[in-house]
Amino acid sequence: FGSSVSERGDVTRGGRSGSDLRDRAALGMPIPYDAQYNATDVVSLFDAIAPLWKKSTDEAGVDADKLYGTLEKMMEEVRKIEKYEEVDKDMQALLAMVTATTWFTTEQTEKLDEWLEEVASPENDDWIKNFPEEATQKAVVDGLRARSATVNIDKISKAISVEYEGGNYGRGRHDGEVRISEQHVRIYDSRHPGKYMISLDELPLTPEDLTWCLQSPNWDYGWDEES
Repeated sequence: FGSSVSERGDVTRGGRSGSDLRDRAALGMPIPYDAQYNATDVVSLFDAIAPLWKKSTDEAGVDADKLYGTLEKMMEEVRKIEKYEEVDKDMQALLAMVTATTWFTTEQTEKLDEWLEEVASPENDDWIKNFPEEATQKAVVDGLRARSATVNIDKISKAISVEYEGGNYGRGRHDGEVRISEQHVRIYDSRHPGKYMISLDELPLTPEDLTWCLQSPNWDYGWDEES
């Protein structure tokens, strides 16, 4: 990811600058739902919400869904930054405040909590750097004797998914997906939707460990909650 919020420049859009948003907040005007992920907008949105966060949505005059959408778009911009090596304190404070309000649905609040954790997790603490794409792809192809594999690395959520074709863990060839996180390694066989195999071995620290893990007989079964 990039540098902290104080190091981002003020981005303008459609003739509106970040300083305009701060002026509106200072005047007690409505929450700037058009705020973007830049130094001034993040602080301006925080300033607009701070006097209201203990109030109900009616008392505060807040459109919770609209505000959620604003924060979601901000997080999309956060994820586009290549390197995130320093915690964005301003964005962290904004998310910590909004998740403490009563404005959002349970699902929205859970997602806000996830975003807060993501923003608070700099990349230089990330185990995922030990799994480069090409080496991880080879690990799955070798480990499951698959014909091909496609790797998706999510550095924010700290998760890796590898979709493979023609793999075999001993129950016949099939297409499926390997999912790796800080908590587990799972194999999803497309022939059994909602069901997965979960490794009972120690979590792999390298692609070589992953190959060994995939070839190990030490697995159990589980089911996704929604299944």
